[in-house]
Amino acid sequence: MRKADLHCHSTFSDGTLSPTQLVATARAAGLAALALTDHDTVEGVPEFLAAGDRHSFHCVPGTELSLDFKGTTHMLGYRARGSPAPELSLDFIQRFREDRNRGIQARLEALGFRITWEDVCAIAGNGLMGKPHFAIAMLEAGIVGSRKEAFDRFLGKGKPAYVNKRRLTAQEGIRLLLNSDYAPVLAHPGSLGLKDDGEYDAALSLLHGWGLVGVEAFHPDNGKRFSKTLSAIAARLGLVRTNGSDFHGANKKIPLNWVLGHSPLSVSVVEELERGISAAKERLGPDPNDPTLL
Repeated sequence: MRKADLHCHSTFSDGTLSPTQLVATARAAGLAALALTDHDTVEGVPEFLAAGDRHSFHCVPGTELSLDFKGTTHMLGYRARGSPAPELSLDFIQRFREDRNRGIQARLEALGFRITWEDVCAIAGNGLMGKPHFAIAMLEAGIVGSRKEAFDRFLGKGKPAYVNKRRLTAQEGIRLLLNSDYAPVLAHPGSLGLKDDGEYDAALSLLHGWGLVGVEAFHPDNGKRFSKTLSAIAARLGLVRTNGSDFHGANKKIPLNWVLGHSPLSVSVVEELERGISAAKERLGPDPNDPTLL
């Protein structure tokens, strides 16, 4: 069965492979298609699509947005092929991210650690700066013995250098994606941190009401029982089930071909997502608070 991995990250966010390298790796791994879903950016997509064209490989443009909903809410978005909609603009979200990063740097300085903005920029390279890059800077400066220690002692939620990032609400994020013909899909649902199946059912029902198209039913963090639960909820609500490795290169141990042995879904899921965009727009209708939407 031909399969697609619909969740991976490049050097344009917190991955270690370039978009071009991701395409080569996906082809070698036996995948039929790959989606690039860098955090809060689509800047790596042009290089990604160009590499796909050179190698006649199916590349799906995407992103992953951090939203304000429950626990840690990440929303994947996938662009429909041939869409005439405006390009997805995430400049304002990147400003939210920069504000948070400036705050982290200031807090580290207040703690007596000399981690300069230039140090962290150099580590991030052409990617969007984030907490993992601060962790590397702290490791290189000898402040901590590992990146995990950096998060456990300083960068994790509630720790001395933690700064919350301003986020769109889940409803705003879903609308933003749909308005640019991106299919919104809830990433690794377990990160919502809910107590039981009933709470996940209720949360997905609410998101579906706001225009959610799919749910990442198969992800390394899900487990077989949770994947079965998510599949049942998806069937009831008419959500598209997706799969993804959440590949970050050397920053995580999960391989890019994880879906080959852990998901029953074929590459046709990409077409289901594209159909789901139109269905969600028709179901929602125009936004009464903003007649320019949809």
